[in-house]
Amino acid sequence: MLAALLLPLVSLASALAVPLEQRSDSGSGSGSGSGSGTNLKDFIAELYAQVNPNDRNTLLGDGFVFDFLAAQSFGGGGRDGGVILADNTLFPGVVGNGLSWLVGFLGPCGMVAPHNHPRASEYLFNIAGPPLAATSFQENGSPIFSGQVAAGEVIVLPQGSVHFVTNTGCDPVFITAGFNSETPGVGFLSSMYTSMDPETINAAFGQDGTVFDPNKIPGAVNLGHAECLSKCGIDPATFDINGKMSNKDLMKAAFAGFLKSEGFDFAGYSPDMFKQFN
Repeated sequence: MLAALLLPLVSLASALAVPLEQRSDSGSGSGSGSGSGTNLKDFIAELYAQVNPNDRNTLLGDGFVFDFLAAQSFGGGGRDGGVILADNTLFPGVVGNGLSWLVGFLGPCGMVAPHNHPRASEYLFNIAGPPLAATSFQENGSPIFSGQVAAGEVIVLPQGSVHFVTNTGCDPVFITAGFNSETPGVGFLSSMYTSMDPETINAAFGQDGTVFDPNKIPGAVNLGHAECLSKCGIDPATFDINGKMSNKDLMKAAFAGFLKSEGFDFAGYSPDMFKQFN
């Protein structure tokens, strides 16, 4: 565990990536918008305790801003990117507003592994990068949706559905998603199964031996389909961008790759072109 970060609430938005139990500030008193003398968990509890929304907003101060580019990825990310969920455990600004937001940076062929959100539907938008392959399955007997989500397109992933998205190209992809809950939750199927005893898992799959090795299950954003990895020249045994590229650099690469694929003329662009519309 990292040491606790001590900082005033006014700079909270820039430090919300730090795990919840590690956050506190250096204040010793109490005051509007300062959160003095409290860690983030206690401060969020105090926000929820306010009956009058105006009192909550006064207490919140300038905590309505969240910096995704400075944030750490959920679960430490993975070998091929990461996702950041600004929910009510990280971002006081969502308290009382019934929503939360996610930003993801998927490297070449990167996949957000199959998972669900037990308390929210997801509205996922491909901002820039190659098309996403997406699959969503709600329950036994329901049809399975499987298709592609190109840059500029969105997909609705219903509450509780098991779904995944994977980058189909060799450039990074920049995604974002909204949730209709301050605490959508997430359950990765791999984590759910590894929390059960091996005999139960094997019986569920009708196997005599071990179905999978829990020690080999990757992080939240892992390497995707073998066909894509081969196309992009990625060695699944050694490839790892985790901690080696910042969120900002991944975002820049996603935009650069997308603009290049669209044949955008960088040399011919100037903001002066907009003056013709005056």
